[in-house]
Amino acid sequence: MATRSAPRPATKSASADKTTPASALAQPLERRAETSPRSRIRRHAERSVAREAQRMLEAGRVAHVAYTVDGLPHVIPFLYDYADGAVYLHGAPASRTLKSLRAGMPVAIEVMLLDGLIASRDAESHSANYRSVVVYGVAERVTVMAEKRAILERMTTRYFPGRTVGHDYAAATEKQMRALEVLRVPVEELSAKMRDGGPRGPRDDEPTDDGHTAFVVQVGGRPV
Repeated sequence: MATRSAPRPATKSASADKTTPASALAQPLERRAETSPRSRIRRHAERSVAREAQRMLEAGRVAHVAYTVDGLPHVIPFLYDYADGAVYLHGAPASRTLKSLRAGMPVAIEVMLLDGLIASRDAESHSANYRSVVVYGVAERVTVMAEKRAILERMTTRYFPGRTVGHDYAAATEKQMRALEVLRVPVEELSAKMRDGGPRGPRDDEPTDDGHTAFVVQVGGRPV
């Protein structure tokens, strides 16, 4: 059976040593959009919707967290919480992902909501309606027990609206809380992009006699 050597401990990159000024993190989220080449939208720049970034993060359910270890890329899906300009992640302290992130490694986090599938009369014009936001930052540990508990209870409420700790489920014990790592990723910069509407192929607005069709399959309950 093949074996894998343990990865070397993650080290801070040069960019992780550059602390983002507090004034930048205090700005409204949309003011942090496309502030450098890494977050600038080049393809279909007209779809940039920085003003929608916060709503996307609040509505999303799965965050894809990207980072590197020893020069190799990794992407891991997380349930998450968003509040006050930061994304919150949690998991086991021994997790390779959390160990890497808490060492100060820069991270990219993507959240995408699929709203519709677009069928066109031409192959190249098939598409999708979506809302997508990518945020960049450096993780920091949440160590105050009361803050950790508040974040996790808020996250539970986000995924299970109406459920109340102490009434609908028992609160986590102190031992369980200590066994859980919670990381805060303040949003340093971001890009947000959205497509909506119907098919936009060159023949999609014209009646045809060839049997080719164009339509939208709605996904997730969002109006087209």
